[in-house]
Amino acid sequence: MNTLNSSETQNYNHYQLLESLPAAVYACDSKGMITFFNQAATILWGQQPERGIAMWCGSWKVYHRNGTLFTTEEYPMTLALKEGRAVKGEEIVIEKPNGDRAYVLPHSNPIFNSAGEITGAITMLVDISDKSKHEQQLTDTKEIYKDLLEEKVIERTLTLQKSEDRYHKMVEEVEDYAILLLDPDGNVQNWNLGAQKIKGYTEEEIIGKNFSLFYLIEDRERQLPQTLIQRAASEGKAMHEGWRLKKNGEKFWGFVVLTALHDDDNNIIGFSKVTRDLTERKQLEDQLRENAINIEFRNKQLEEYAHIASHDLQEPLRKIRIFAEMLSHKITDETALRDIKKIESSATRMTMLIKDVLAYSEIAQGHQMFVPTDLNEILKNVQEDCELWILEKNISIVHDELPVINAVSIQMHQLFSNFLTNALKYSNPGGTISILSSTHYTEEEKKQVNLKEDINYLKLIFRDNGVGFDAKYSDQVFKLFQRLNSTQSGTGIGLALCKKIIENHSGSITVHSEVGVGTEFTVYLPFS
Repeated sequence: MNTLNSSETQNYNHYQLLESLPAAVYACDSKGMITFFNQAATILWGQQPERGIAMWCGSWKVYHRNGTLFTTEEYPMTLALKEGRAVKGEEIVIEKPNGDRAYVLPHSNPIFNSAGEITGAITMLVDISDKSKHEQQLTDTKEIYKDLLEEKVIERTLTLQKSEDRYHKMVEEVEDYAILLLDPDGNVQNWNLGAQKIKGYTEEEIIGKNFSLFYLIEDRERQLPQTLIQRAASEGKAMHEGWRLKKNGEKFWGFVVLTALHDDDNNIIGFSKVTRDLTERKQLEDQLRENAINIEFRNKQLEEYAHIASHDLQEPLRKIRIFAEMLSHKITDETALRDIKKIESSATRMTMLIKDVLAYSEIAQGHQMFVPTDLNEILKNVQEDCELWILEKNISIVHDELPVINAVSIQMHQLFSNFLTNALKYSNPGGTISILSSTHYTEEEKKQVNLKEDINYLKLIFRDNGVGFDAKYSDQVFKLFQRLNSTQSGTGIGLALCKKIIENHSGSITVHSEVGVGTEFTVYLPFS
């Protein structure tokens, strides 16, 4: 093997660093011909373009976010070369030859020689396809990169088939990642702006010192830095996530990738080290974990309250009703009797309220088993429960043939019972209650009620021609303890129970009503 001088050795190290970067990097000459790309670019593109022949970009196809294809003139690489400026492009969509797509942020920078002439350009492609999946329920993220690849990007000779252009630039201006070169012992050889921003040291303060300086005392005592170096040397790469130290002693949560660098004889000549500050994400995860613990604690408190409500509160109410009834048999004064009846009525209403709250609590816990449930049988049982009321008001009930669905049977009984009793309550004598069933719904309906694309739904309509209510109150009818006016009877929990049952079954509900015309509840339940 030929011996390299110091300049060539540095160029070779820079080339090795570019090859080891987790982000895709490629370069073009002044005419737009691709002269260099690293392994990450090949993986992102899904193909390997031919150096010296492929032009502008190695992707199979490139789209705008709106679905339109990029023209050659619109490529960030093209603009960087033609306009001689850094181009921080819009988010683009790369399509691979197999049809897979990736969302990418491109950052292109022109390369100038000592005479100020443009000799080419270099682009970093940041894959952000998984950004929403991992970071959106946590927090809105900042742009992954702010300034990329302005100077000193490539200093390694890239031999083309018909030319011997040289690129002598190196990544130094990346601000959101600390990118370092380490010697085989872990001593720092270079320092970029991202490292200074994240760790707080200037280049003069840190060059030549060991990277273990960034680790907590307890991590150094258990030799974590040495363990990571050894793992990278033996396995080619080592990744770790944990607390690190800044110059001022402040801690930050860092994600580190150590990659071994080799010469032509496969001897380790050093390591690349890429660190990202994920402190905000760590703090948010810790907060979410603490919130989950608090929620679990509160749920246990609610269960204890439910036990108290089930046993301790209902017993004194039962006694109030019994003694009120005994008093009513002993008193003949009409005014006193009316007062006693009010006591009995209030105690009865309180008992109903407690039972409804318990039912709501049980549904919220969601412990019930889903089994095949015949909705025809459910409706038949509910009609039998309401038989006297139906006869008293001379109400006609018409319904379609209903299917069997996978559901919690007792909750389906509660659902049908609440809808039917609500309709009976507000229907005029001689009216009609209809229960319609369908598996057909429009695309517009799916969007309005947020139905999932890959699931089929059963559409149930509960319709009456009763008193109805003003449409402006549609959002209030499903709220706990909400009644639209003081003349309504009940606890104000019935329709809130319905909504909770439907949510427990991963469904959706809407309501439409008109004063004097009637009310229509539309329920969507998963159905296979």
